[in-house]
Amino acid sequence: MDKLTKRNANRNLIITYAIIFVLLFLLCLLFPYSGDDWAWGSQIGIDRLNNWFDNYSGRYFGNLIVLALTRSNLLKAVTMSFCLTGIIAIVNKLTGKQKNGVFIISTVLLFMPVTLLRQAVVWTSGFANYTTSIFLTLIYICYVNNIYDTEKPKNSVIAALPLAVLGFANTLIVEYLTIYNVLLAIYVIVFTFIKFKKVYIQYVSYFIGTIAGTALMFSNSVYRSVAEGSDKYRTIGSEDGIIVKALKAYFGTIASEGFINNIVLNLFLIGTCIVIWFMIKDRLSNKSKVFGTISITAMVVSIAAMMAFAVTSFILYKRGLNEHKLLLLAEGAVTAVYILAFIIFLFVLPFDINRKLKLFFILGSTGCMIAPLLVVTPIGSRCFFAPYVMMLYLGMEFYSLFDEDIKRKCDKISKAAIITAAVGLIYLFYIYGTIAVSNNARIEKAQQDVQNGIEKIQIEELPYKEYVWCSDLDEKVWKRRFKLFYDIDKHIKIEYISASDK
Repeated sequence: MDKLTKRNANRNLIITYAIIFVLLFLLCLLFPYSGDDWAWGSQIGIDRLNNWFDNYSGRYFGNLIVLALTRSNLLKAVTMSFCLTGIIAIVNKLTGKQKNGVFIISTVLLFMPVTLLRQAVVWTSGFANYTTSIFLTLIYICYVNNIYDTEKPKNSVIAALPLAVLGFANTLIVEYLTIYNVLLAIYVIVFTFIKFKKVYIQYVSYFIGTIAGTALMFSNSVYRSVAEGSDKYRTIGSEDGIIVKALKAYFGTIASEGFINNIVLNLFLIGTCIVIWFMIKDRLSNKSKVFGTISITAMVVSIAAMMAFAVTSFILYKRGLNEHKLLLLAEGAVTAVYILAFIIFLFVLPFDINRKLKLFFILGSTGCMIAPLLVVTPIGSRCFFAPYVMMLYLGMEFYSLFDEDIKRKCDKISKAAIITAAVGLIYLFYIYGTIAVSNNARIEKAQQDVQNGIEKIQIEELPYKEYVWCSDLDEKVWKRRFKLFYDIDKHIKIEYISASDK
């Protein structure tokens, strides 16, 4: 690629990112505040700050972010769109800036499960912890991406301080990524020492930052309460023991939330794996070909079963029914087969050691992010946003392995991805536009009723409330926080009107 062509490609990429940023900004403006947002954006949030979040959480940086974002919808929209665009840009850069890569990444992100979207992106309190943390973590992963090259990295004193600050910040947002970032820092130092027989100051600096941040986070008194079992909201382990706790978490939540519900992501992953399999199978030994055939077959079968489980779960949810224990066991078993098949497939791939190590790093990172969720409660859908992004990264890394001829043949599929992404975005604009109009109307009506001296005001249920986390006002705690956030006198009574009451 000559310099002019490269310059034009970079310019077009920047324009594409700018368009994505603007579209996401306009969408994020429509996201309503809900649940904990009402607490953070009111005096409750200020009280937590004045107490420096003592006995609340050690997520100091995440707490400061949500305090700021719940006080300005404009700042919230800018921050959300910047982080989401940043995730797309970093994953695209990590995987070689593939042609149409931006649109593939955007499509898979747009079609994340609704439960994940509403908790990790739309909900400001969730976004401030779960999206910002993976975005900042990806910055470091992108910085150390060159450790898989044959050329030695260079010591960088200039980068040492910013990386220490980044490591410090990354460990003060959400606990399971605090643990991951410490492990990531250790991994990079050990990996480069073994490979290049050298210790790099910038990597050590990041490690020091993560240790300092981790120490600060877990110095918060709340974690003593959690460890002692006196915290009413968070727990580690259970009376039945760690193993029983882990099994319940895996079969009850992790299998479905972390894997089965990711229909579009799973289809993308299996699609890339099938293409790679047909591309490399003739280069394998008979033994490797057998294992490869088993792994790719297991992937296809498990994906088909997972899609069936996802549809079944959706039907049961719509009917207000819980999943049967046997169904949960089947979901967990199929998910285990799916994960094992991926591991075997990576071993079989006949690529150079650096490429395979990078693939194992991505898959291992996903596992490290999920592992703490086996022993802690509560576990929400938002906890799986970082693993979702890492699995998307893995899929794009597979895509980068395609031969150029195959990539050209995939251009039509990529164009379909652009159209699909556009349709998905229009759909979300419709959903959240409708929600925004209704939310603004109910707030204006409530404030007007108060001015008119009405002592019992009515607040109507939002449409498409399954796309918003904690939007209901059916409990006293949410009514109190709603009144605080919108400056409604605490003596005013709220009558919450649900769809069934209309």
